[in-house]
Amino acid sequence: MSEAGAAVDRQAARVAVVVFPGTNSEDETIDACRDAGMDARLFWWSEDPESLRAFDAYVFSGGFAHEDRVRAGAIASKSPLVTVVREEAERGKLILGICNGAQILAESGMIGDVAIGRNLPSRHYQCRFVDVVAGDEPGRCAFTRFLEPGASLRMVAAHAEGRFTGDARYFDDLEERGRIVLRYAGKAHNGAMHGAAGICNDDGNVLALMPHPERAAWAFNVAFDDPSLRSDEPNRPVGAHAIFESMARSLRDLKAVR
Repeated sequence: MSEAGAAVDRQAARVAVVVFPGTNSEDETIDACRDAGMDARLFWWSEDPESLRAFDAYVFSGGFAHEDRVRAGAIASKSPLVTVVREEAERGKLILGICNGAQILAESGMIGDVAIGRNLPSRHYQCRFVDVVAGDEPGRCAFTRFLEPGASLRMVAAHAEGRFTGDARYFDDLEERGRIVLRYAGKAHNGAMHGAAGICNDDGNVLALMPHPERAAWAFNVAFDDPSLRSDEPNRPVGAHAIFESMARSLRDLKAVR
């Protein structure tokens, strides 16, 4: 790495990828953050929660935190780490919850009165590629604000409890406020209300995203399905990597303002 590159790295936004017992996909999440220009590192459940405050943003990645006992994300949501992250979210810091991380955000109340239920109609674990489409107001959320309305991103759905659900009137309100920033193309495979794949909070700095963008963020992840990518550089960021790129650009903008 050049001296100039090292200087840029030192100035990059610091991102904590929080790891609980049972977390997975954390390494891919770190790689996606770093490829987008962020300074990301793993933050273990055994570390001092107060030291989390030194970071600019946080990611709860996928997996089965604490074996998904009680409900997916329920035990992790009571962690002192999540308490600190929730306080930092109130100060405007960016929080991304992917799959199990989205479940943790829902259980902790960071996306309002939204619950996550078992997949319908299958009622069991499913793993598949899905196409996710940006809503009409992608600028509503820090993680989608650089997407075009209607932009389609291929991601990987891998969950048994992935159905965004709640009171019908509350979901109508989510629509009116533009908080369903990502939805499944066509019918939601898991029965999510309003086809929701990604829901942000009112301030747009917290995103609960059920499908995994980090599992389809490079050419080699999706080349089998897109022949045009088979002769391309396999490690080139593509498609769903845009979530991390938008996160990085939003963080740069926040740093410039502060």
